[in-house]
Amino acid sequence: MRKVTLMLLIVSMIASSFLLDTRVAEASAPFSDMPNTGQATIERLVKDGILVGNPDGTLRPHEQVTRAEAVTMIGRALKLNGTQRATKFSDVPANHYASGYIATGTDMGLIAGTSATTFSPRDSVTRAQMAVFLQRAFNLNQTRQDVIYRDVNPSTFGANAINAITTAGISVGYPDGSFKPNSGTTRLEYILFLGRALYADMKLPEYKPNPDVLDQFATKAVVFNAPSGLNVRSGPGTEHASIGRLANGAEVNYYNVIGNWAAFTYNGDIAYVSLSYLRTPSTGGSGSLAGKTIVVDAGHGGHDPGAVAASNGLREKDFNLAVALKLQRRLEAAGARVIMTRTTDVFLTLTERANIANRNSADAFISIHANAGPSSAHGSETYWNRNHASADSKRLAESIQSEMIAKLNTRNRGVKEGNFTVIQTSRMASVLVEVGFLSNAEEARKLASNSFQEDAAEAIFQGTVKFFR
Repeated sequence: MRKVTLMLLIVSMIASSFLLDTRVAEASAPFSDMPNTGQATIERLVKDGILVGNPDGTLRPHEQVTRAEAVTMIGRALKLNGTQRATKFSDVPANHYASGYIATGTDMGLIAGTSATTFSPRDSVTRAQMAVFLQRAFNLNQTRQDVIYRDVNPSTFGANAINAITTAGISVGYPDGSFKPNSGTTRLEYILFLGRALYADMKLPEYKPNPDVLDQFATKAVVFNAPSGLNVRSGPGTEHASIGRLANGAEVNYYNVIGNWAAFTYNGDIAYVSLSYLRTPSTGGSGSLAGKTIVVDAGHGGHDPGAVAASNGLREKDFNLAVALKLQRRLEAAGARVIMTRTTDVFLTLTERANIANRNSADAFISIHANAGPSSAHGSETYWNRNHASADSKRLAESIQSEMIAKLNTRNRGVKEGNFTVIQTSRMASVLVEVGFLSNAEEARKLASNSFQEDAAEAIFQGTVKFFR
């Protein structure tokens, strides 16, 4: 009988994996496989009863942490109720080692399941999920405008949380300026992140943006029409103090926008200038579009995201708007009267978009989109419709398509006639531009790049200028 009892105990201990044993093991640090980095954090978490090793005395630092393990550690750190009990998830029974922490964390809104009825406790935690866990657990709300990773955009899951843990000194991403939001989180990474969240003396030095990444995402502009120079302010608004002044013609490379204010680096700090006094440099020539009314339509918006890239989460509506706003500034700098169908994330029907152009007797209507199809599909294409101003529509499409292929070096999928409502209903020269494919991983990476978006806007702009010559 004693042998049976002993065997059951051994099996129970083996089944308890990393961080799962609810007891704090005596003398569990250092572990037999103690890593070279993070030893102080590991020892402190063990001392505080938050980190418990495996029964065989190992830490297994390079294995990926599971969702149940991550929640258990956060539960211990926050001293939540970990009493095993029923949860709302079918895959977390009451006798699951983490059921108490999962139930408490769910009730408090700190965590969520992978669906309404499942938690997927054995799944590994992605780095984006880890960021969300920590943001909620430690109420991290402060963010910075210059936190930019080359593989994180506003539509990336956990983007705000990634910014928040960076601002809080918990992570700075990888040396190449990436964060790898969809990669798994190792146990050592999670230990280090949690230690920095818990202990102020273990936080990282203040985040410094990767210069190469800032340059990749920066929008290049110059100051213009500022009578006495352009005030540089400490915050996004005139209520913030002026900390400097830029002369007309001065270059500004900004990497974020809040309302009508552009964020950029000034004397090593984040500063802001009004977008009203910035224009995008262009080779189109000042006044080349004077007297022309052009409607720029950023496709989709609001509850309609359009296509979504599986590889990086980029939503078509966000890409369309980014390019449309960049195109707007170029057209206005060339003297055009530009009417935007939308400048924010709102929804308009297809008919409403065309009606805006018709009501304003526009000289041209340009609808911007990103494509979707098989993962192998790639390239740029431009559509026109013969219903109204057919000859001009086709010529505008050809002019823009030619510039896109030359500027973007994408596959030339050609100029095609299409029956899209926005170009079928608009009564002037009208085109629908498909810049690239979100369904193609390589092209989606380019579409998410600010520099590629700038090039796309420049190509559409140059094609428009040539059409009106």
